[in-house]
Amino acid sequence: MGAQLALPAHWARYLRSYIDPVDRLVALDKDLQQSRADIRDILDRLAEKYGATPQDVAVAMRSIDDTLGDLLYERRRLIEHEIEDGDPV
Repeated sequence: MGAQLALPAHWARYLRSYIDPVDRLVALDKDLQQSRADIRDILDRLAEKYGATPQDVAVAMRSIDDTLGDLLYERRRLIEHEIEDGDPV
């Protein structure tokens, strides 16, 4: 039985993309915005079902915003550095 490798491979995460870094940053922001909206919907449903207040949801969303920011901070910085450097990709 063969081993199945996780994709992308660890080494592949650090390769430069041929996609414009500005486009990648826009896509990242769009995906983050959609993720926040999806998570907010889930939290609203849970709050309604279990009686949590809107303030409880707002506090949870601040934590989620921080978590999403932490999750993709390095990737965002790499893309921003590509844009600042003006390196052709």
